Amino acid sequence: MTIDDKFKELVESDTGCVVILAGSGSDRPHIEKIAAGLEVYGIPYEVRVFSAHKQSQQVPFIIGEYDKLNGALGYIFVAGGSDALSGTGSFCSYRPGVSCPPDNPNESCLTNPPGSSNAYIARPENVGRFFAQMFSYLNETYRDKLATEMTKKREKLKADDDKLRREFAARQGR
Repeated sequence: MTIDDKFKELVESDTGCVVILAGSGSDRPHIEKIAAGLEVYGIPYEVRVFSAHKQSQQVPFIIGEYDKLNGALGYIFVAGGSDALSGTGSFCSYRPGVSCPPDNPNESCLTNPPGSSNAYIARPENVGRFFAQMFSYLNETYRDKLATEMTKKREKLKADDDKLRREFAARQGR
């Protein structure tokens, strides 16, 4: 249950990193979408598989190992069904955790018991943006990518507004 040395260095450089904890290897297609979203912003991540049901003692242990690292770090919990992973993970860590279940909508991770404070993001492609926003105060690269993304979206909306306004005015003879 070791942590990759290069990933440790990245976490301790305080750039903002993420651990994706999945309940099963069968979650890979969903993990791929989450990873792609993180890669848009250049957020370093590590993927681990631990079942809260079948490896109940190892989940708090591995989270404890990551929590020993100094630096900005968050967790993404990928588990379907009863999703004990997000509840256990968020309870065992002092770092932020986001549930992004492959079987969305999954109400299980929305109703975790008191002391489990995981956030919930249904769209795997949005999780990377969430962590880029969370760590943007530390990392200028994340902040710049977010600013560029917002500018492009605003420019597209302005162009759409101009185009539709002209087209519908023309339909009315204006």
